[in-house]
Amino acid sequence: MDLSKQALRASAFTLIELLVVIAIIAILAGMLLPALGNAKNKAQGARCLSNTRQIGISFTMYVDDNDGNVPDKDWARGPYQNAAGLNSGGEWQQTPAIQLDPYLNSPKIWVCPTKKRGLFYKTEAGSFDPKYTGFLSYGFNYLGVFGLDFTRGQASFRKQSWIKRPTETIAVTEIGGSSDPSEIGGGIGNEEADGAWLDHYWASNSYPRRKAPADGTNHRFQSQHGKHNQRVYSVYVDGHSSGSKPSQLIWGQFYGQYEGTVRVGNAWDAPVGTPELDNVQIRPGFER
Repeated sequence: MDLSKQALRASAFTLIELLVVIAIIAILAGMLLPALGNAKNKAQGARCLSNTRQIGISFTMYVDDNDGNVPDKDWARGPYQNAAGLNSGGEWQQTPAIQLDPYLNSPKIWVCPTKKRGLFYKTEAGSFDPKYTGFLSYGFNYLGVFGLDFTRGQASFRKQSWIKRPTETIAVTEIGGSSDPSEIGGGIGNEEADGAWLDHYWASNSYPRRKAPADGTNHRFQSQHGKHNQRVYSVYVDGHSSGSKPSQLIWGQFYGQYEGTVRVGNAWDAPVGTPELDNVQIRPGFER
């Protein structure tokens, strides 16, 4: 036999050796892919935290420029239209997002990199920004922070200084919801596209009254899509931001009330959710 042929045969892989190599590669890939996924999730979480920090700065600047008053832009009956005259969400126009916009570099700060809510809407194809689509990845606490104050005899602006425990009371936080303008209701109902108003309707129709993930309005916060390792990032009344699981928060942090029973009938220190709801993510309606 030719010596060159013998050398070639001796250096060739057998079928078993090839299968062993493929199996090793598959095992290594199986070990690395979760790690890469976790790294991507952490990176997106870091970007989301950066967004909330910028929102917190804009909130503080607005208060400083407006005699201590917090933004007051509130829900109004739809339908809503954008600058092109097309049906859109109303969360840009009818929340403090539009009031804080002059203090931010870009409307896309209102888009969580995991959720991407605000970049797309069902009305037309393409990628835009929340000013155009009308949808946001972050919502506003209307229970104890935003909107006019009706507890002092007549409607008046809320003062930041009136809010108890500003380092613990939530002002802005991540939210979930549909991006389909047709799912916006003109009245009171479980509208899946009305995600950015964390109000009494949400509080009365989510946990603990509604315990199932898809029941009531849990999709707005407790079981929202796009959580970061079961966590969401929030801006507090003093302007700082941090992440936590929804089940680690209490109703008093939304009502700004730290004694007794809050308006929905829960104890002030009752949890907003459960670990089971933390582990569920609901993607309602149209969302890419």
